[in-house]
Amino acid sequence: MGHPEIPEVIRLRDARGERPEDAAGAGDFWYDPAIWRLPLSPAARVLYAGICAHAGHGEINRQDLRNLLKGQPDGAVTAALAELAEANLLIPTGGDERIASREIRPVSDFSRGSSAGRGRAAP
Repeated sequence: MGHPEIPEVIRLRDARGERPEDAAGAGDFWYDPAIWRLPLSPAARVLYAGICAHAGHGEINRQDLRNLLKGQPDGAVTAALAELAEANLLIPTGGDERIASREIRPVSDFSRGSSAGRGRAAP
């Protein structure tokens, strides 16, 4: 049955808008370095930057997600994906456990969310 918690492929729709002048990366493979200043877990920040760097491909596969968080269990990947969704940075737009779709939102759309789990990260 595989790993239903990490889709085999995540199709990416890039809704970040224009590339900022201080973007890291080249061409369509870039991320906003402001991600490092957000109150997110280190795993979520790394995953967001890596997913953004894959946006030019239009998708990212399970192995690439795992490679972004080398040495971390699958649960850490799924937790980081959930944290990004809750922060309004990687929004689920459909799919299933095999092929999912997500919209990459700009760092400026960051939101803490309102769940109790996110509340503990408040300063």
